[in-house]
Amino acid sequence: MTLATQTSLNVFSAVAIYAEIEELLPRFSLQSGIPAEVKYDVNPAVARRVMEGEAFDVGLTNPWYFDEMVSKGGILPDIHVPFGRVPLTLGSAGDPPQSPATSLGSVRDLLVQADSVAYTSTGTSGKTFLKALEIIGIHDAIRDRLRPMGPGEPTIAAARGDVQYAISPLARIIAAPGIHPVGIFPPELGLDIDISMFVHGHCDFDRASKLIAFFSDPELDRYLREHGVYRFQLGKPNAARSTW
Repeated sequence: MTLATQTSLNVFSAVAIYAEIEELLPRFSLQSGIPAEVKYDVNPAVARRVMEGEAFDVGLTNPWYFDEMVSKGGILPDIHVPFGRVPLTLGSAGDPPQSPATSLGSVRDLLVQADSVAYTSTGTSGKTFLKALEIIGIHDAIRDRLRPMGPGEPTIAAARGDVQYAISPLARIIAAPGIHPVGIFPPELGLDIDISMFVHGHCDFDRASKLIAFFSDPELDRYLREHGVYRFQLGKPNAARSTW
């Protein structure tokens, strides 16, 4: 295994928070004087690549992979910090609604009446969406309108008008050009997508700790909320959201 270089802090992040990391990481480098590079993948692939020994300093992915990554991926067992919780969302082109649908009934109605719904087949959002359909009890009813796609493709397809809705984390919907959120799965379903932070056992611990502290700073909370990312506590259930 090739370890991360000492000249640049290497970050490995879930693509669900791509826009936020692209904004915040340069801020960190400017403030700290620490150069940083980042690579992205869907949440399950980040965990898999960590466990396969890929080089990095600071990683961000779903917290439920943490214990397995500790046992197989060489990450430090005592550094596990929440970054943000992102609601599962329906995005669509066209005129935005006055506010997105947020109740279980209204989100269910959007899905039942949809012509086509695209989701990422290999990512956490797609797996969570299929779970949502089972919970709501409409999977069989809309099975023929589901469109599994590769990473990043659902939002592009919705913006082009190839599908009516794209399923993605809220942060991705907000950042995607040409679409807007029209429905957000309610928190009581327990379907929000959590992202936590961890570090490699062979990282530059001092610099990695500074990045963890920067990403955790409450001064960023408002920015994150405005971009569809909500702070949370590890092991705590979803709470009501006030932004939408």
